[in-house]
Amino acid sequence: MIANKVVIDLGALRHNFFEIKRLVGAEVRIVAVVKSDAYGHGLIPVARVLETAGADCFGVFELNEALELREAGCRLPILIMMGIAPEEASAVVENGLTAAVFQYGIAEKLSEAALKHGTIAPVHVKVDTGMTRLGVPAERTVDFVRLLQPLKGIRLEGVFSHLAQADMPDHPFTEEQIRRFSRVFEACKQLGVCTDAVHISNSGALLRGKGVSFGMVRPGILLYGSSPAEGWPAAASFKPVMTFRSRVIQVKKVPAGTSISYGHTYTTRTSAVIATVPVGYDDGYSRAFSNKGYMLVRGKRVPVVGRVCMNLTMLDVSSVKGVSAGDEVVIIGAQGRERITAEEIAKVAGTISYEIYCSIGKSNYRIYKDSEKTFQR
Repeated sequence: MIANKVVIDLGALRHNFFEIKRLVGAEVRIVAVVKSDAYGHGLIPVARVLETAGADCFGVFELNEALELREAGCRLPILIMMGIAPEEASAVVENGLTAAVFQYGIAEKLSEAALKHGTIAPVHVKVDTGMTRLGVPAERTVDFVRLLQPLKGIRLEGVFSHLAQADMPDHPFTEEQIRRFSRVFEACKQLGVCTDAVHISNSGALLRGKGVSFGMVRPGILLYGSSPAEGWPAAASFKPVMTFRSRVIQVKKVPAGTSISYGHTYTTRTSAVIATVPVGYDDGYSRAFSNKGYMLVRGKRVPVVGRVCMNLTMLDVSSVKGVSAGDEVVIIGAQGRERITAEEIAKVAGTISYEIYCSIGKSNYRIYKDSEKTFQR
């Protein structure tokens, strides 16, 4: 029996997509971000649902993700947001992919590959409006676009940027980034390029209606049912897509003064009932949850005690009657009237729900559920 199971609710995913569509309006196109194995939810099953739901484009991080989508039969446009290496230009062209461009040499390689294959390769120019990560600095973007214009074989289809503070409602820097991006976009319009796909609005921005007027948005975490930051009322209508479950494999009654796990960082003050669960940092359950985390057993929250091990975690279930080996344990999700969210445990670990999803989803056996069928991967 497989103890640890990540359950992906594709119905909830579909609901979240339609909720985004409702928020931004029917005319606004959606780049569904499915990078990093769809935030740990499973690239191919997630993409299939979003494609049939009406996504206009997929956003991935690197070429391999785009190729995996193509091999699975995805025909939508796919934007490689990281850009590409020079040696990847032919594969991009051959598979009808769209690359982010912010280096002239890469644009040249794409041009050469497209001319060789007798086709036109679309590109999106990546603009750095203040994230200081990837992209052409906003003040130099127009010159960069002019430099690209003479290249044959590529089509300057779009321009995009990324917001640094969109997870903080009404942060003034978001407006500043949008202003910088607007200036770049207006200049591109004057040049007659980069106007078909214009996007800066991520999950946090679209919840606040910021950047939506460019006609395209690029949601990520909202698709998977989490808010970009804790406590956003606007995200309340979204449904969590991932549940993480395990089971109790042993229960022990121990006397007061019993030390638990590596380093004996926890010692029982009274007699206690300790349940062991086969979940650890190898399964994406961080060591940061040691003596801080909670799980659900028989519909009640029980604390993690002692250090989280590579494959095992101990719980104090003294407050729950009748716990026995085989009982279900919920790490993320609902059990009875209680629920533990990815945002909640992320706060305990000092991180964000994005990292929780990626760490857990990629490390465990996944089951996909929908209204009509269940399948496994």
